[in-house]
Amino acid sequence: MLRVAILVLTLFFSVRPPTYAQRGPRDRDRDPQDQRGPQSPAPTGTWIGKDGKKFVADLVAADGLRATFAPVDKPRFVIPLTDLSPEDADNIRSWRATYFRTPLVDPNLIPKWPAGADAGKFDVKATGEDAGTYHFESPNFALTADLRLPLSAVRDIATVLEATRAVLIAIPLGLHAGGESTKYPVMLYGTPDAYAAAGGPSGSGGFYDARARRMLVLLPNFGIEQKGGVIRFNYLGNFFILKHEVTHQLLARWHGGFPMWLSEGIAEFIASLPYSAGHYTLQKPGAGLHDYILKWRKAKDDAGITLIPSSELMGLTERDWRKAMAQGAAYDLYNSSALLVWYFIQEDNGSRFAAYLDALRRGREESEATPLLLRNRKLSTIDEDVAAMAKKMGLLQKKPDVVGGKK
Repeated sequence: MLRVAILVLTLFFSVRPPTYAQRGPRDRDRDPQDQRGPQSPAPTGTWIGKDGKKFVADLVAADGLRATFAPVDKPRFVIPLTDLSPEDADNIRSWRATYFRTPLVDPNLIPKWPAGADAGKFDVKATGEDAGTYHFESPNFALTADLRLPLSAVRDIATVLEATRAVLIAIPLGLHAGGESTKYPVMLYGTPDAYAAAGGPSGSGGFYDARARRMLVLLPNFGIEQKGGVIRFNYLGNFFILKHEVTHQLLARWHGGFPMWLSEGIAEFIASLPYSAGHYTLQKPGAGLHDYILKWRKAKDDAGITLIPSSELMGLTERDWRKAMAQGAAYDLYNSSALLVWYFIQEDNGSRFAAYLDALRRGREESEATPLLLRNRKLSTIDEDVAAMAKKMGLLQKKPDVVGGKK
């Protein structure tokens, strides 16, 4: 879900995906080494760097860009896959694809964040027209529009989508779990009627439908509108819509279900990251969060926010969230989730957050995973820390009159 905006750019994460324990065979893009199945033993052997030098170590974790090795008599270390021989890098990718339950990162050895992430150079191809719909493809997305859009506009949209996938892979917290056997479907609709007929919720501007596993966008709310046979374009300030919703789409396929606060908090955090022309900047990941949160304020001189206590926020269900949306009370939920996620990302270099994500990905119940995140700290203490962090960011805390979307 994305919060309600004055411009009616309301987006919904329509149905929370089932957890791994709840998923049936038809719900899986692939069988992610069922949680009851065996985990691969760590491959041990001699590895070769791209410079030809060899080393002996156990492979203990690997994500989309990096591998973590444990030599017998030396400390563990992380190395980019590009620094290995092409053959070894391919073998690690195959290992990841085969043994889904293996760790993506070592929570005790989180690597340095990269300076940024790029969509890279790619082609967007028009792949055909069928009964008034137009089909396009980028490397990882299949886009369908009911307007005859110029390839330049489709490329701008696809670039945001590809760059967001790249940044989720680049962030070294174990977000990219793979499972990408097919392209991600994105549906672009030129009218509210067509959007509603496809399942778009009334009053929304776009949403990720977890059941159909596709993202829907209402183009007029995004900034592409046809009037009198002429299509007008004014979308450059609205890329946050795509950033937020495609984060839901990607993480749903990679991980399955997340708690609502986590799902929305990550999507808001990604939407706040500095982005320009296919490039995300990660040198100061939280730099855009202040302005992004205040983007939604009702008055320009209002820098106040209401922080929902984490004991309330972390227990909210999708139904609670939808109720808050209907009451116009979800503003604080989004802000609180974004700040809580950013707080945990910073804590201990993200090690607690990475351990928590890994536990959820492996199918552990939320009640079992949460202690890895808290590590014997009281939620009230975390609330105090988040409030202090928000104050340093220039966000003034208001006294809550709505908690968890309930009066």
